[in-house]
Amino acid sequence: MSPIPARSSSARSTTSDVTSFFAIAILLCFALSVPMVFRLVPTDVDNLITPILQLTPLLAAVILWLVRRPGTFRETFATRWRGAMGWAGIGIGLIAVIAAAQTSFALATGIWRLNPLDEILAATVWVIPVFLMQSVFAIGEEFGWRGWLATRAASWGFWRLAVVSGLVWIVWHLPVLAVIGDRPFWDIVIYFAGMLPWAPLLLALRWRSGSVWPAVLTHGAINSVRVYLLQSVPNATDHLLIEVIGWVLTLGAAVWLMRKSPRPAR
Repeated sequence: MSPIPARSSSARSTTSDVTSFFAIAILLCFALSVPMVFRLVPTDVDNLITPILQLTPLLAAVILWLVRRPGTFRETFATRWRGAMGWAGIGIGLIAVIAAAQTSFALATGIWRLNPLDEILAATVWVIPVFLMQSVFAIGEEFGWRGWLATRAASWGFWRLAVVSGLVWIVWHLPVLAVIGDRPFWDIVIYFAGMLPWAPLLLALRWRSGSVWPAVLTHGAINSVRVYLLQSVPNATDHLLIEVIGWVLTLGAAVWLMRKSPRPAR
């Protein structure tokens, strides 16, 4: 009879830790974003506040790790490098292929037009520097969401963890509303909905590799390579069909990565 209460106690402990992580990360993010949200500082300072906000998932995870001490930092946050670069290459490649497919479809159907060549070349120079910068910024997010959380809540299973963490990730992003300006309601809905498919893909890379680094570098590619292919190469405008194509392909990539791996690599 004893194994059942033990499993129940373990499940409650996991839920308690995960809920605490979500609460701490969101509260820290919201608290630190107050100067930006309420315009207490010049808008130029927003670019300095945003990287600080990205550290809040890591801070929340470190707090819980220090309290619980479930294992070493390396084990709990999955910081090993062995085999990580190959999976990072797969992740970055998927980002590039998905964005290129969206842009190609939009150009072929006349939804978007190509930017002048000189503008494309000028933007190309910045892809690698921006990728490196965005990857550094992504460490704070990924060490929390796909590092500590993926380890602590592995018993939830891949899709449950991906969906729950993805929804909370959207809530955590709400301070972004302060910097995206006045936009139509449905544009905002689409903007935030577009974040949800990234959670399964990033988690799949962490799950398959056993390392947080592929998620970190792929997150960096989302904010650099993807932006370049969708905004610098074409003269892009908001278009729901192009967004939906991206969502479907991203979820498809996550399904493809997880097709033979029900359990996380260690």
